[in-house]
Amino acid sequence: MPRVSVIVPVFNSLAHLGTFFESLAAALPAESEVVVVDDASTDPVLEAVPELPRARNVVRLRNETNLGIAAATNRGFAVATGDIVIQLNVDVVLDRDSLSAMVEFIKNRRNDVGIVGSKLVYPTSGLTQSVGMAFGLYSKRHVFRHLPQDHPLCRPTRELQIVAGATAAMTARVLESLGPLDEDLYNHNPDIDHCLRAAGLGFRNFMCARSIVYHWRNLSGTVRYARVQTAEAAFWSKWGGRYRVDLGDFVDEGLDHAIAAYPPFETMPFTVLDLSRAADQAIALERIAVRWPGAEVRHFRQMHNSMSRLWLPLLLPHWLVNDPAPFLYLVDDHEELSENAMWFERRRRVVKEELVVDLAGSAVATSELRPT
Repeated sequence: MPRVSVIVPVFNSLAHLGTFFESLAAALPAESEVVVVDDASTDPVLEAVPELPRARNVVRLRNETNLGIAAATNRGFAVATGDIVIQLNVDVVLDRDSLSAMVEFIKNRRNDVGIVGSKLVYPTSGLTQSVGMAFGLYSKRHVFRHLPQDHPLCRPTRELQIVAGATAAMTARVLESLGPLDEDLYNHNPDIDHCLRAAGLGFRNFMCARSIVYHWRNLSGTVRYARVQTAEAAFWSKWGGRYRVDLGDFVDEGLDHAIAAYPPFETMPFTVLDLSRAADQAIALERIAVRWPGAEVRHFRQMHNSMSRLWLPLLLPHWLVNDPAPFLYLVDDHEELSENAMWFERRRRVVKEELVVDLAGSAVATSELRPT
């Protein structure tokens, strides 16, 4: 078996370290090395590191100055001795088989495998948080977000340009080829930068669907959002125009699945109700136009509306609820429409089924929306 090194950068986060380390103790491959890097925490985080019976050794390091997750991870990379190196955020709860699944995947693949991530699941809802990411025109998006974790689009292992960096596994050879994380990106985007560098060197990045990890998201420390604007600017100035805009591929895949699940969609004379607020709606509208040429598009975009839920009776003209045309609702996230029981009940008196398409690639029949 390959030797494994697990790198754990941490800043404060004491409240959920117990849950994280409990899951790590159960998921850790036998005889692994664990390297915990305290990035100048004010909490006594190194004292919170428990005994890990399956670990070959546990290395505890401390930065005297807070340098960010990229620099803290790099310090762990520098002392790692494993054949496979796994970096973990501490705001995760690991499924027992999550780490061994990534190790097995890397071991069984050809030498072109680059960075391997996990399927990330919301611990609150059990829904998919990420099965990988895609580039839009001006964005990076978690694809098929908020679908059930056992949804057909979320079951397979996938090759992607970029995988979410809450977990990231690679061989020591790949890490040596890539070099350290870009410390100019501090806490934001160093994982995505690493994936793009891997792809640029001809490696193939994957989301391993057997590696299931619950991710609280953005609780890796109280400085999680420090320097975000600077890091975003640095990322886009470095990579602008050098990545493949692949969001449309996932929109196509979502539409294929929706039509296969409900074949009448293919020939329905949809009217598109555009309620999206993001720049990537042009990609989705282009893919929709290919499937339903000549479909009328009615724009109801409200760029100033920051609500996480869209209440259709308050956003649309009241008479639309009785319009005989079937609607295709274009939104940023299909969960935005989950509080519209009255609207969809009234719509079903007119049209049996309608379709919601979002900018994460999901295409969901209105009867499948989860009420909240």
